[in-house]
Amino acid sequence: MKTHDSVHIGSAGAGLHRSRLLDSASLVFQGPVLVVIDMQPGYKASNDAITQWFVKQEITRARQANQLILIVEYHAHEMGETYPDIMQLVDGYDRAVVVPKNGDDGSAEILRACAARGYSQTSFRMCGVNSDACVLESVQGLVDKEPGCSITVVQDACNCLTGRANDVWYEDFPAIPNVNVELHGQGH
Repeated sequence: MKTHDSVHIGSAGAGLHRSRLLDSASLVFQGPVLVVIDMQPGYKASNDAITQWFVKQEITRARQANQLILIVEYHAHEMGETYPDIMQLVDGYDRAVVVPKNGDDGSAEILRACAARGYSQTSFRMCGVNSDACVLESVQGLVDKEPGCSITVVQDACNCLTGRANDVWYEDFPAIPNVNVELHGQGH
């Protein structure tokens, strides 16, 4: 089955668009897909320099491992586009895709982006904001839609208005099947 793949990477003036035909039946790239959620200026929690630093580390590692990187954005016209210094890390990388979403749960859009590019929909590494809203709901949505998937949520690379150390890390994420929480300082 052939699918059309449209990719937008970059900010408004410097964005690049790529279009190509993929044979999705023959492509299945393994390894975790890095999902970066809502690192946009309209989210106060994304303004935190520490969170941004750890998100950039996740992107750098995923790129070095040749993994798919999904930059998920909620209404860029309202919340702004993903920070330019984050987007610079994926500029020119053909396995990075900006994925727009329409609500807190971006799981349907994440799965469509993986399928359209021939990537496995069974292994994810999640980061971004807000850990108690969009990140949490996207994780729950992925597990609901793909019950056998495995998800690692990286606390150092997540944030929310109540801070990085709220109860979502000790109550909500651990209660979700197939979710591994990588707590502060336990990363790579």
